Amino acid sequence: MLNWIVIWVGSYFFGLGGPFQTEASGAVPSSEDIPEKAKLPVFWGDPLLQGLHIGVFIAFAALVVYAVTLNRTTLGFEVRAVGHNPEAARYGGISVARNYFLAMAIAGMFAGLAGALDVLGWEFRLDITSIQSSQIGFIGIAVALLGRNTAVGVGLAALLFAALDTGTSTRNLDPTIFNPELATSLSVIIQGLIILFVGADLIVLLALRRLRRRRSLEATA
Repeated sequence: MLNWIVIWVGSYFFGLGGPFQTEASGAVPSSEDIPEKAKLPVFWGDPLLQGLHIGVFIAFAALVVYAVTLNRTTLGFEVRAVGHNPEAARYGGISVARNYFLAMAIAGMFAGLAGALDVLGWEFRLDITSIQSSQIGFIGIAVALLGRNTAVGVGLAALLFAALDTGTSTRNLDPTIFNPELATSLSVIIQGLIILFVGADLIVLLALRRLRRRRSLEATA
């Protein structure tokens, strides 16, 4: 919900004349590079080619924390109750406004952690172009939808979308087989189809339920 706010606040801070812009950034306003000691070490692959760094273990740990918090704590129970039915949760003595705020705060914490891992593990700086062209916040919504808000589902959905983005990048496509200029469109089309089919299951189940009810009435008649 705060994607556009984050994008434009970031554009102000790191844009032309922004308080965090470095004078040596050149034509594209950017921040200073992070110190070499702050970069996350790569344990598999070439660091120059975006090898796999230790941030992946932090991401898996975050999934575990998310699962435990949501399914094994009072806070998680209240958040789930408010998400399923705010009016019933309010009638049961749960503060709806408080849990809305906590859910947004926890989601923002996870989003900030993900951004920190991206910068410390690969980007090593922030520039105005990457900030304004980033779609990762909107992809996160699709990942949560596909994963049905479960830790295992979100983890698998994130791996799927990451594979789509990486596999359809221009540097990974053979120009003789597929035009690299269409790579971004291909990724978006596949992601859209996935979300469409996942979201369509509710419509299919509703149609099947009505069909069974109609057949039951016809059989009774």
